[in-house]
Amino acid sequence: METWHDLANVYTSLSQWRDAEVCLSKSKAISPFSASRWYSTGLLNEAKGFHQEALRSYRKALDVEPTHVPSLISTACILRQLGGQSMPIVRSFLTDALRLDRSNPAAGYNLGLLYKADASASALDAAECFEAAALLEESAPIEPFR
Repeated sequence: METWHDLANVYTSLSQWRDAEVCLSKSKAISPFSASRWYSTGLLNEAKGFHQEALRSYRKALDVEPTHVPSLISTACILRQLGGQSMPIVRSFLTDALRLDRSNPAAGYNLGLLYKADASASALDAAECFEAAALLEESAPIEPFR
């Protein structure tokens, strides 16, 4: 099933929407309740520019698996981009992601972006997040361990 998700993500990155959708439908046939599949669907919707649909997919992934770190980060990113949400909500998603996976550079980087945009946060907070994210990115394996 994870192979279908990985392949869908590759097709999404290549803007081959139909091929990505086929992979996701194959995955759905195997397991209709998969946080990873909902996350990949969110990535596809986000790449197509359908941000509200992407947000719904990420939230469905979190309904299935509340600790799904990629969906926590992507939810925070979409909410930050769309605006209208309070910064504490976005920060909550990112800090939850970091609590669950301290070595996730994307969570640290996005938290840094959040601090940078927040006038009430110090520049030092943002810089520390960016520095930690850079160090984690440098030491991260090429492929995640499964």
